[in-house]
Amino acid sequence: MDRLVFTSSHGNHYQFACCSVQEPAIQSKSKKEKTEAEGGSSSTSSEAEENINDESCGQIGQGVGAAGISINRDEYLQAYRDLMFDRNQAQIKNNLLHRRLAEYYKKRKLEHVLKPLENVPHLEEKYQQKLLTYQELKEKEEIEIADIKSKLDVVQVQYADKLEHVENRFNALQNHERNTGIGLIYSKKGKPIADKTVERLLTLQRRKCEQASALCLRYIRARNAVNELDSIVRKLEMIAPGLNVAQYEQLYIDKQNYLSKIEEREDELIKNRVNCTEHNQMLAHIREKMHHTEEVIDFAECDFGDAEIELIRAREELGEIKSKRDHLRWSLEAERMKAGLLTRKDLLRDFQDATDEVVKLKEKKKQLESQINETTKLVREARRRMQMNQTINAESNNDSQMLL
Repeated sequence: MDRLVFTSSHGNHYQFACCSVQEPAIQSKSKKEKTEAEGGSSSTSSEAEENINDESCGQIGQGVGAAGISINRDEYLQAYRDLMFDRNQAQIKNNLLHRRLAEYYKKRKLEHVLKPLENVPHLEEKYQQKLLTYQELKEKEEIEIADIKSKLDVVQVQYADKLEHVENRFNALQNHERNTGIGLIYSKKGKPIADKTVERLLTLQRRKCEQASALCLRYIRARNAVNELDSIVRKLEMIAPGLNVAQYEQLYIDKQNYLSKIEEREDELIKNRVNCTEHNQMLAHIREKMHHTEEVIDFAECDFGDAEIELIRAREELGEIKSKRDHLRWSLEAERMKAGLLTRKDLLRDFQDATDEVVKLKEKKKQLESQINETTKLVREARRRMQMNQTINAESNNDSQMLL
């Protein structure tokens, strides 16, 4: 069985099965070869099969194969290429239109249109409910229209009856006027009124009545139109129960004011964002410095640990040195105690100075003692002289008294 595969311009694949009918003679030959290979035991069965195959050679349509399906591949390939080119062009155009729509919605701040819908089954249920309500409203509207038509028919019948009644009354009035007008005489001229003038006056009256009725109808229509326009204007002024157009305009003005304020706030936000970016850059720079300082601190901590180890070692060495110093100090003190003043130069110097001063003071003492001895001698001589003078004076006084 042969298969032909054909691909359409829409990408669909079609398969055609072609069955070729082999000649019965070929089948009989193959069967003969098989029977000869089997051996002599199956010779009788092979002869019977040969007889059957010989009989089947006389069938109608023997040796006629299935006709092959001829397909013009170039034509279909060219059509496929044309359709693919059109498809690519349409795809490019579709992408451009989608991009323009996206830009338009972004300019209008309607990004929610581009977002995929959520809760689609729920929305479908709402849509079905709205369709049902719309169907009910449509049925109610049809019922109301039928009711209005029936009422309109009744009103039209009443209108026709009243119009016919009024026309009959008006015709009766004109007949009465015609009957009364014929044979009348002018008061000024004294001549009878002609029938033509009566008919002319009646036609003029009819025409004036028709004009008056037309004007009245026109006035009624204008009044109804004015009432309808007033109701429409009132409805337009009333956007919702409790909301007027003036309130809407005030809200629109408030909206514009708020939009201007929002723009100002957006400008402030832009400035704040610029400041934030600058501060972020500063923070990044500070972070880099902080990381560098942390690395420096880590190295310093390592050095500090080494310094602490050296400090502990130095303290241990210092303790040992202090102990040695104390031993040396104690030995020096013992030696000083043994040596006395020989170990202290300042004491020796003071001792030498003191001895020199003692010698000087001794010499000075001797000088002062010699001076004191001399002064005592002088004082004694002076006292002696004074006593001698006193005795002389006393004797002279006694002599003078005696003379007196």
